[in-house]
Amino acid sequence: MKFSLIPICCCLLFSCSDSFINHELKFEKAGDCTGVPKPVKVISNINGERYEFTSCMDDGFDGKNYKVERKGDSILVSFPMTTGKPHAQYKLVLDIDAKPTYHHIILDGQELTIVPSER
Repeated sequence: MKFSLIPICCCLLFSCSDSFINHELKFEKAGDCTGVPKPVKVISNINGERYEFTSCMDDGFDGKNYKVERKGDSILVSFPMTTGKPHAQYKLVLDIDAKPTYHHIILDGQELTIVPSER
């Protein structure tokens, strides 16, 4: 009995981490890359932040091959771009909910300072 208590206590202790990053991306092809990118629109709510922006990416972007990672108090979002492939302009809507709060986000090379919503 006492040997089974130790693994149960360890599982409970190590499962109490509060840090997380949840993200969801919606995208829509908006044309070719000749247009000027629109500024990033930030909407904060109780479920995190929503970022609406445009980006020039590979023409066959499928919404799966992007990366979201935390570095200190910043969140880095990067989208792959292959040289030699045709590119297209995409309208992107990225929802991010993260704990602990972050103060900077880098969206495809563009840094934004964020004042997170109160939760």
